[in-house]
Amino acid sequence: MPQAQTAEQALKSVRGKVLLINPPVVDSRYPWIRWNQPLDLLKLGSLLRDSHECDVRLFDFTLPDKRGAVPKSRFSFDPLVSDLGNSRFIFGQPWATFDRYLDTLAAEHWQPRTILLTSLTSFWWQTVPLVASRIRNRLKSAKIIAYGNYPALETSHAVAECFSVDIVASDYLDLRSWPADWSLYGHDMPGFCALDLRSPSVLDEIAAGVSRGITHFVFFNEDIFLEFDSLLGTILHEVLKKGWRLQFHGVCGVVPKSFPHDHAKLINDAQFTELHLEPALKDDGQIDEDTYRAVMKELGKAGFVVNRGGGWQSDGSRTMSGFMWIGRPNERVEDLVWNALKLLQLTGMVIPKPYSPTPGTAEYVQLKESRKELEPDETSPHRLPFAEMNGISRIEYEDLYRLTGLLNYRVRGGTFDFLGRSYLAQVVRESLEAGRWVR
Repeated sequence: MPQAQTAEQALKSVRGKVLLINPPVVDSRYPWIRWNQPLDLLKLGSLLRDSHECDVRLFDFTLPDKRGAVPKSRFSFDPLVSDLGNSRFIFGQPWATFDRYLDTLAAEHWQPRTILLTSLTSFWWQTVPLVASRIRNRLKSAKIIAYGNYPALETSHAVAECFSVDIVASDYLDLRSWPADWSLYGHDMPGFCALDLRSPSVLDEIAAGVSRGITHFVFFNEDIFLEFDSLLGTILHEVLKKGWRLQFHGVCGVVPKSFPHDHAKLINDAQFTELHLEPALKDDGQIDEDTYRAVMKELGKAGFVVNRGGGWQSDGSRTMSGFMWIGRPNERVEDLVWNALKLLQLTGMVIPKPYSPTPGTAEYVQLKESRKELEPDETSPHRLPFAEMNGISRIEYEDLYRLTGLLNYRVRGGTFDFLGRSYLAQVVRESLEAGRWVR
């Protein structure tokens, strides 16, 4: 059985050759697959190389190819993990590819003393024990450490399930001051670079990416507009000053209530090519229209979006959308449909964002108390863990996905104008107001 230690304790004595591994993902869906990247591992690589004088290598199971694709196959039952049913898939390089990689290391007489396994989320835990077991069969003497969200958030579970692991890191290191080590990818550079805008070396990381031919960048922060003048604003000004032709993708952390209204033009000029607004809700669960309208108005002035009817949409060269929570506790179908229609009108595209409770929060405790047992994978947002408590069937949630797909469908460059002046738009509004769409 592994020992639970703090991350500092676990890494204190790490020296020599170290292999970092980002395992495959097991889930029914893997959205935004091209934008996932083990940023913590890349920063750990710098720390171990510079502070521990380690010789570090990386195997990233989920490294997307140049088209942004990752191999996908049906996940068969394995006695090491719970039965996930027929709808689960494994996303990542095949096991045979990993075995050949280990063969290559052996042929080079490069034998790691330490293996560091991560997990991007706690509900993607299943492959951590699988990879650890596979390594243990090949490298008997290597020390295997589980690090990241799964062991930190579900420590007791990781200790019980990861029996091929030696140490479970029960918390995180502060890695903000360490740059991502892109050299770990060698010639297989990803199509984009993940960034922490709160890192003091973020501009150096962008420069390193540019030197390797990377032009696409994503900030991995919960609120990228927080402290805009001293953080993101400073970065974007420097990018423009250096004349870098880059593309920034706001796929996470784009919080509408934090939007820097006076700097919309800077965001546009610095080549943010897509912005996906995080949900902004009022106390009654419906979207905060005033917040969205204020953001879209400034983006319209900057040329990022164009006006249409009572709302906005991107002009094709940029991508704009609004995320919509689904699967949260105590939600109603009526509110979901209304929010979908309003977000479509306001932002030009609506994207369902399934909800997952973070371990330790009140929502997580509520979910755990409603069940006899709760495995971490059962909190995956794609399993809609609160569906039963909400009284909304999974079929109805699937219909919501189909509805948003229909709403987002463009004809001659535009989606349906819900608040437009056409007769059809008027009929739809009147039907909704009269409640005729409710069964």
